[in-house]
Amino acid sequence: MRFKPFLTNLPSNTSIKHKTSSFSLTQTPPFFMAQTVTQSANLSNNIASEEDDNLCANPIKNLGLKNEKDGILEVGSPRLSPNPSGESRIERAWAHWKKLGEPKLIVAPMVDNSELPFRLLCRKYGATAAYTPMLHSRIFTESEKYRLEEFTTCKEDRPLFVQFCANDPDTLLEAAQRVAPYCDYVDINLGCPQRIARRGNYGAFLMNNLPLVKSLVEKLAMNLDTPVSCKIRVFPDLQDTLDYAKMVEDAGCSLLAVHGRTRDEKDGKKIRANWNAIRAVKNALRIPVLANGNVRHMDDVQSCLEETGADGVLSAESLLENPALFAGFCSSEWVSSSSDRNDGKIDQATLLEEYLKLCEEYPVPWRMIRAHVHKMLGEWFRIHPHVREDFNAQTKITFEYLYNMINRLRDLGVEKPLYRKETSLDKTS
Repeated sequence: MRFKPFLTNLPSNTSIKHKTSSFSLTQTPPFFMAQTVTQSANLSNNIASEEDDNLCANPIKNLGLKNEKDGILEVGSPRLSPNPSGESRIERAWAHWKKLGEPKLIVAPMVDNSELPFRLLCRKYGATAAYTPMLHSRIFTESEKYRLEEFTTCKEDRPLFVQFCANDPDTLLEAAQRVAPYCDYVDINLGCPQRIARRGNYGAFLMNNLPLVKSLVEKLAMNLDTPVSCKIRVFPDLQDTLDYAKMVEDAGCSLLAVHGRTRDEKDGKKIRANWNAIRAVKNALRIPVLANGNVRHMDDVQSCLEETGADGVLSAESLLENPALFAGFCSSEWVSSSSDRNDGKIDQATLLEEYLKLCEEYPVPWRMIRAHVHKMLGEWFRIHPHVREDFNAQTKITFEYLYNMINRLRDLGVEKPLYRKETSLDKTS
């Protein structure tokens, strides 16, 4: 399947046609820039060299916009009017969610890791919705280079949540208005627990300033046609969590994703998410609620939906290692019966090759590709660390090098197949 990307920083005379769900570019679009802005690089844990931060392919041929006719692309499903006659805000929230097909298997937002090629790969293998990486609202409003590199999408990339971190309502609104025509929710990041969020006063550290959280949600809810969603973490005290969630709902949030860990519980592999807290939030709210945490394979998906009553689940780290998770594939450590099978002969190397092909079609900064290579081939590198060391030593990588590295690992006899597991949820889907 071939997808066409479209630009997100439209020229001033771009016309938006909401009724026909399309837009036209009436002048030659600006091309993707050659390297990311410094602020963007600082949001990543991977510190890449300036040369290595270059986009991974020639972006000009990938734009696919050779003339005005080629520039007409479908935007996606039309959004509901903000005030349809006879419908309450809660009814509108549910109507929108149902119109999207009530997606249950969702790619979580990940800084530098849930970019367009990775989202498309996960969608191919069962994901029914996806978040963009966290975007910094202030930098997004100020830097064209940041916008062009950090937010790309295409008409097949739906349903889509575009996530921003912010601490200023006006700046957040300006950023949100730029992406609203191209997504199904504008999401506010209220859950990032990292040090950079503490320094920048956003994410989970806004839990210290609930009036500001309320003003961020209200600002978008009152000024956007596109619904507002939020992603939060829980407080140590359940009642505090419920009061927080209700406040966000009352401020205008149409969908809430709940990460079942506190701000201080950062290690997802060591600390189990609190599904009971998520269930309590689901029971207390009237809008759709998504669950985040402890989803490593499809058995976990089924258990999470049953135990929390949530309307969908998010997965992050597990998808980075296995983008085919939502298609029912899992590594050998989760295989428990003879009925599990490797009928598709899929492994992480196969998935990495598919990801690289998508990156050739849709350029992304090399730092993102490096991160995905380490995640998908982590087990392979542990068997042959000298291959990893050689990869890390490369100051500039190419697609040819990466394809050859995969073949090299295979020639060394690495076998890490993914096994297909069928669950009742899978059969229903």
